Amino acid sequence: MKVLKSWGTDGKVVLSLGSEDPDDFAIDEPVFINFDELPVPFFFESIESKGNRIIAKFEDVDDAASAEELIGKEIFFEDEYDDDPDDSPIGMLIRDADGTVIGAVVDFTDFAGNTCITVDYNGKEVLLPFHEDLVMKVEDGTITMNIPQGLL
Repeated sequence: MKVLKSWGTDGKVVLSLGSEDPDDFAIDEPVFINFDELPVPFFFESIESKGNRIIAKFEDVDDAASAEELIGKEIFFEDEYDDDPDDSPIGMLIRDADGTVIGAVVDFTDFAGNTCITVDYNGKEVLLPFHEDLVMKVEDGTITMNIPQGLL
């Protein structure tokens, strides 16, 4: 499934259906869109079927500019990520913005739309928010993040 275009000015987007059945969508389950090669969860606020397309409104996508950022992005369901370990950040190395190695990702969890990673930091498991605003760069198995002060 893919975001084809924005729809109106309130953040709605048009999705291609592909082989998915719109009746199978669970409005309370997240879908994922990759940003910087990492899955970011999005929750549906509303879904309206229009032939072989869907008009969807995602939570926190409230204007045309935000909707435009999603155009052309593939949408994946959670079970698609569970089947493909290459899409998971588990095992990737986390660096702080100053280049300090924090540790390796040992878990990836979604808490009601707030995605978090668990990092092995000096032998302790530390929970960090995993939001696109904090991820600076992803390359060669390393995620560089702007980690908010006080979380480590």
